[in-house]
Amino acid sequence: MNVKLVLLRVAGPLLVRVAVLSGVRRRRLALVLANRALVHLALTAVVGAAYFGIIALGRPLTSSSDLVAALVAGVLFHPVRVRLQGAADRLFGMEHDPYRLADRVNRRVQEAPGPAEALASAAAAVRRALRAPGVAVEVVLPGGRSRTVADGELGDSPAVVRLEWQGRSMGWLMVAGEPRDPALLDMLARQLAEVAHAVRLSADLRRSRERMLLTREEERHKLRRDLYDGLGPTLAELALSVDEARLSLAGAPEEVGPLLTRIRRQTTEAVVNVRELVYGLRPPALDGTDLGELGLEGALRTLADVPGPRVAVAVSGSLADLPAAVEVAAYRIAHEAVVNVRRHARATTALIRVERRPGGLRLSVADDGIGLPEQRRQGAARMRRRAEELGGSCEHAARPGGGTEVLVNLPLREGA
Repeated sequence: MNVKLVLLRVAGPLLVRVAVLSGVRRRRLALVLANRALVHLALTAVVGAAYFGIIALGRPLTSSSDLVAALVAGVLFHPVRVRLQGAADRLFGMEHDPYRLADRVNRRVQEAPGPAEALASAAAAVRRALRAPGVAVEVVLPGGRSRTVADGELGDSPAVVRLEWQGRSMGWLMVAGEPRDPALLDMLARQLAEVAHAVRLSADLRRSRERMLLTREEERHKLRRDLYDGLGPTLAELALSVDEARLSLAGAPEEVGPLLTRIRRQTTEAVVNVRELVYGLRPPALDGTDLGELGLEGALRTLADVPGPRVAVAVSGSLADLPAAVEVAAYRIAHEAVVNVRRHARATTALIRVERRPGGLRLSVADDGIGLPEQRRQGAARMRRRAEELGGSCEHAARPGGGTEVLVNLPLREGA
């Protein structure tokens, strides 16, 4: 009776815990018990067969066959157990060696055709490695978006592990239930962080290609519109003026002088339009050795040397060591703003103000024209996109006294 009480006291709590286990855990425990039982039965059969076989074969030859059989059985015990355990793990889909689990996940990732497929394969491999009911991987993409890949069911309260790559957060790994092996979970999370980083790079590359394609098409559309709306009418008017002067030369020679003056003015306007088109393709003031001679300030002052509204430039701070990308973006935005002022604003004066601040460059282009007409909205979107490509901002605002002001902020990394 006392023995029964002792057994109940020792085994009672274990029986209660087994009874309250969920169905998934009971199934997992059953698989583990079946795995261990199969390994021990097979090990007993193999080692026992070797032991008794040596005794049966060696007894007619020597009297120490029992000792030889025991030594052989002892030598065979560990390697046979390892091999049988590996075979049983493969049979039940289980693995105990964390390095083999990590290698299996790595192979699944390498065999995937792309980063997105690698993430899905890695999530499935991690779920099998952890023997969890469900696993989900969430990768944070640029622009506030995210991509989630799930395998199995997570349940209500999954365990969450942050995926970090070189100190930066790539996303999260969510595992259903309590982790069986926290060290193994941490090892697999590090591998998933590399896959998540590859997914982010792939998304960045795709986004950059889309932006390049969009920018190229917009530049082509802008060039076509400038040729059709700007240079085309100017050349057509110039041709009509030449015909008028030719006819006047035969019938009224005294009228040829004013006509030639008008032709001269129209020719100057055509030259200015062509120069603006060429500068829009690639600013020569910021190309090659001109950068060292002019820099951003000198390039902006060249915008004032064109017929039309008077343009003034005010600079605050040194612009000598600006990054090339910031110089090009600032010049292109200012150039497009001045072109819009000359073509659409009906302004008499414009002011370009550049101010270098700690950590940033502030650019503003203000005019005293009629405001922001419909024709300038597409150009405003293009200027805004140029600023956003560098992590900056570009806004258009109506001035209290009339006209429009373009406000641009471009970030700078000091010492770059």
